Amino acid sequence: MNLKDLQTFLDSINQPRFRFKQIVKNYFSGKFNSFEEMSNLSFDLREALEKNISLSSNVLEVIQEDKATKKALLKLSDGEKIETVLMEYEGWTTACVSTQVGCALGCEFCATGKLGFKRNLTAEEMVDQITFWNNQIYPKTVSRVVFMGMGEPFLNWDNFKEAIEIINSEEGLNIGSRKISVSTAGIADKIKDFADLNKQINLAISLHSVNQEKRETIMPIAKKVSLDELKEACEYYTKNTNRQIFFEYALMKDINDSDDDVRELAKFINSNHLYYLNVIQLNEIEGGMTPSTKRRTEFFLEKLDKKRVAYSVRRSFGSKIQAACGQLAGK
Repeated sequence: MNLKDLQTFLDSINQPRFRFKQIVKNYFSGKFNSFEEMSNLSFDLREALEKNISLSSNVLEVIQEDKATKKALLKLSDGEKIETVLMEYEGWTTACVSTQVGCALGCEFCATGKLGFKRNLTAEEMVDQITFWNNQIYPKTVSRVVFMGMGEPFLNWDNFKEAIEIINSEEGLNIGSRKISVSTAGIADKIKDFADLNKQINLAISLHSVNQEKRETIMPIAKKVSLDELKEACEYYTKNTNRQIFFEYALMKDINDSDDDVRELAKFINSNHLYYLNVIQLNEIEGGMTPSTKRRTEFFLEKLDKKRVAYSVRRSFGSKIQAACGQLAGK
């Protein structure tokens, strides 16, 4: 729901000012799937809202892997489609949010990149993914948000910032900054801008190699933003925020899992006490890379331990329903 359009419409039909807050509160509660259900509004107003204001995207399909993971395919007002994921684990209810239809970056291990870029999502279309899940799980609500769905958030900067404000606001979804995470492929100038926002939002960077040539092979963005530029931006971020950066590293067979790779990676992560490594199980996609073998993965982790690297192995959710890291494609 576009809040600006809502306010303009209410003004045009001479509704009192409190009505806007009342409708917005209803919307963010997750209790209502339509204006018709909002019984604290008059019948005439509900009817007018149904005709003139879009409450949410159309739901094409929801599929569920198990109790922990669900994926939804949403159809936007112009007919484009996006995917969003809900993960429920150890008391956390997390929505994985898309920021673009498709993606322009073309990373070799990511299904979204195979689609190419179609358009940016509006702030309302990002927020709508969370309110959709709130509708699905009411009376529970989403307690954490990760901008790790389709698209590169930092290439949709203005709409991303606006969505953050709505998600963060007491009048909006009222989700605290520390319960929000954003992942970027490494848009250096926007990492600095993100630092300057001075928010407590968690930052993750899709790294996957600290060898310039290898990174260019699997992540074309590295041809425009070198590792030196990326590291300089990361140093700016940690110096100005004193917050950790989480570096994502998916192990790919014969690509980034060699002895040299682990040595270079350890040197990179250990260069700053605020760098932290997330080792990710690569989720296969058609035409993509092959995951490292179990034996090679164990060897890689042993080497990280010996070099005293701060890391964890991220648990994977949703691979059976193509909802895991790198698999969202809006099919």
